[in-house]
Amino acid sequence: MLFPVVVDVIVPVFGVVALGYIAGAFRWLDSAAVRGLSLYVFNIAIPLLLFKAMSTVTLPAQMPWDYVLGFFACALGSFLIVFWLMCRASTRPTGEVGVFAFGCSYGNFIPLGIPLAMTAFGEAATVPLFLLVAFQAPVFFAPMIFIQESAKQRERRGPVAWPVFKSIVANQYLLGIGLGAAVNLSELSLPGPISEIIALIGQSAVPCALFSLGCALSFYTIEGVLSRALTVVVVKNLLLPLLVWWVSSRLGLPPVWQAVMVLMAALPVGINTYLFAERYECGQALAGTAVVLSTAVSVVTLSIVLSVFA
Repeated sequence: MLFPVVVDVIVPVFGVVALGYIAGAFRWLDSAAVRGLSLYVFNIAIPLLLFKAMSTVTLPAQMPWDYVLGFFACALGSFLIVFWLMCRASTRPTGEVGVFAFGCSYGNFIPLGIPLAMTAFGEAATVPLFLLVAFQAPVFFAPMIFIQESAKQRERRGPVAWPVFKSIVANQYLLGIGLGAAVNLSELSLPGPISEIIALIGQSAVPCALFSLGCALSFYTIEGVLSRALTVVVVKNLLLPLLVWWVSSRLGLPPVWQAVMVLMAALPVGINTYLFAERYECGQALAGTAVVLSTAVSVVTLSIVLSVFA
């Protein structure tokens, strides 16, 4: 049985991707414009979205570390284990292997996870939901940036340690997270107009990312990446939520907390997988295909999760 809430949330996502594909197929935007749009999302819109989220999120007075660590031990563990295994089993470039592993573990929290969880479980889902949303970027982006920057430096055959460290410190994603957390902890409030500017640009991040993904897919062929994209879908849509369900059932969590934990694990491949691939110019076809296929499959898998927990 397909849950209407799943269909209602996912269909608009496909609609924006489809419009982007049409624009790219008719070459209303050329490849340079598509890359420019992707860079706008990666370098400006997403960092401001992260800054806004981190500066306003309210964490509970007593942190439920068993819940947070239980989820991210599974998700981040999947990322690192898949990356390690693929580095030894594959001859693909390290950056592309990083994109593959990231896709196997990083879910589409903001455009899909938040509306799904809030609609399915109501206000009771607020704290467990936003705990995972708040920690997702800090936990995942640092190792992904390290992998990609290290791979880039090795390709240039230059020194690795210091250039990688500088790139990580100056990365827009991590700057947005760090500055947002600093504002939050210092209890500062930004002037109204500045807060509105940040909010408006942040709101453009998800639709622009989806549109640029659709455009990009019209320029890439999926020949040679379909089998790997399907492998990503199997790991992300099936194996990871099963692992999180097994772990969560042993933590003694309240039912709603366990439901949110498993639902967030079952989300499709996150759009940032494609944005990282586009930013570092590696595995773009793989990332884009995995995002689209995973989102399509999630209509069924998310409905199963909701039928079990709702």
